[in-house]
Amino acid sequence: MKVLTLITSSHRNGFTKQIVDRLTIGIKDNDGSNEVLFMDDYDIKYCTGCRACEKGGGCVLDDDYNLIMDKIRASDYFIFTAPVFYNDIAGHSKMFLDRLGSCNYDPELTIPETKALLMITHMSKNINDFVIENTHRCLATGNFQVNKILDIGDLMIDSKLDEWVLEDYEDIGYELDEYEVIPHKLDLDSATL
Repeated sequence: MKVLTLITSSHRNGFTKQIVDRLTIGIKDNDGSNEVLFMDDYDIKYCTGCRACEKGGGCVLDDDYNLIMDKIRASDYFIFTAPVFYNDIAGHSKMFLDRLGSCNYDPELTIPETKALLMITHMSKNINDFVIENTHRCLATGNFQVNKILDIGDLMIDSKLDEWVLEDYEDIGYELDEYEVIPHKLDLDSATL
């Protein structure tokens, strides 16, 4: 299985990266590969709401968004990571999701049904369910079949992830393709880790 991960956090060696590294171990143990992209390495502009994409041909903005989308289309599985800085996913995560709609008006640009893992990381003990539901809905609207959601909270800046917790992510990476697709209306108690 060929996996593509997009890390939208600016912290290159933070909790998200640690968890993605462990997911990658599990993916590789199951004879897969995982290409990890950092959104900060790409020039992606925010959606201006011009609606030119509705005429087909994709987004008219000239940036690296289509390069990332081509990599996603060439993959079997997509991992989207989104940090919560204050009460909702961070702006750069939302910026990527806002651009997904530009693919839906042109059959040649539509993302093939691709399974996806949604990882939301935050420092609070819990976040508003709407954050997870809305982010899932954005991915589903982009034709991603979300089959695993990781709601990883209570990450204090000076804390450390326990080794036994990190090992659980290796197991999840190994089993990525085996999870059932989560419907648009989420049952958060059963859908999150």
